[in-house]
Amino acid sequence: MTGSDTLSRRAVLGGMTGAAAAAMLHTPAMAAVSLDLAKYRGKVVYVDFWASWCGPCKLSFPFMQQLAGRYPANDLAVITVNVDRQRAAADRFMQQVRSNLPVIYDAAGDLAQTWKVADMPTSLVFDRKGTMRFRHQGFFPGKVREYDGHIAQLVREG
Repeated sequence: MTGSDTLSRRAVLGGMTGAAAAAMLHTPAMAAVSLDLAKYRGKVVYVDFWASWCGPCKLSFPFMQQLAGRYPANDLAVITVNVDRQRAAADRFMQQVRSNLPVIYDAAGDLAQTWKVADMPTSLVFDRKGTMRFRHQGFFPGKVREYDGHIAQLVREG
C-alpha cells in the first residue's frame, strides 16, 4: 500500500481504528455510490475499476471471470466498478465480454477519486481483514501469473 492510499483511508475513516474502521473502510460518507466491503469480511476482495472505452479492460474480464471461478465464494469476491458516464455504454460492454461479475456504477467517479484511480483498469486487492495489499495499474497479460500469485498468497493467509 502506498502513502497516498494510507492518506485516503485516513480521510475516509476520520481517524477510526479497529473493527469500526474496518466496517467503514470503503464507504466515503459523501460518495454518491458506495463500496461497502464490510459484507465481504473474511474474504479476499479483488476490486477492478474499468471503463467501456478501455482496451485492456476487455482483456482483463476473462481473467477476472476465471479468477472468480477458481476460488470458492467464501475465499474470494471479485467486484467491478464502472466509471463510464453513460450506463448504456457499460451495459453494452458487459454484454460483449459476457460477464456476470457484480458491477458498481460510479458515473461521477466518486470511488475512483477516493482511491486515486487514474489508469484503466486499476485493481485493488484486499486481504481478509480489509487491508489493501496490492494495486495493479493497467492489465498486462504477461503479468497474469503475478496477479494470480497475489490472490493465492492472500487466500493462503487465511
